[in-house]
Amino acid sequence: MSDAILVLNSGSSSVKFGLFDISRAEPDLLCKGLLDEHDAQPRLTATDTSGNRLFEKRRDAADNEGKTLLADILDWIDGYLAGGSLLAVGHRVVHGGRDFAGPAEVTDATIEALAALTPLAPLHQPRCLSPIRTIKSLRPGLRQIACFDTAF
Repeated sequence: MSDAILVLNSGSSSVKFGLFDISRAEPDLLCKGLLDEHDAQPRLTATDTSGNRLFEKRRDAADNEGKTLLADILDWIDGYLAGGSLLAVGHRVVHGGRDFAGPAEVTDATIEALAALTPLAPLHQPRCLSPIRTIKSLRPGLRQIACFDTAF
């Protein structure tokens, strides 16, 4: 298997994701999935490009607001890539303010600056930052990139 990037789109009650093979000139979608935290038992599913289920896991709602399911996604990807590596995670972030007009590598300073923008998007910004913080704590060496709706 080849190296890949994971792309996360955090919404109000779910996180959609896509895993892309980046070994060719154009990224190739390997699978997509959903982390649905809306149910009493949050659920993680991954399907291939034909819609066939590759992975499903449910957790107790008390499991730290999806942190465990994000760990499950990362662990499952490690096995799924079978010798390939997850090189980076890209995140859709709602608000970049004036300072973030294009994609930005996530650092502690980036997280702090984006958190300060929460009053501009109080329902969305915290939901966008939560997986960034979680992945940073689970895999501190994994590169993360934020891409902003406000860049459009």
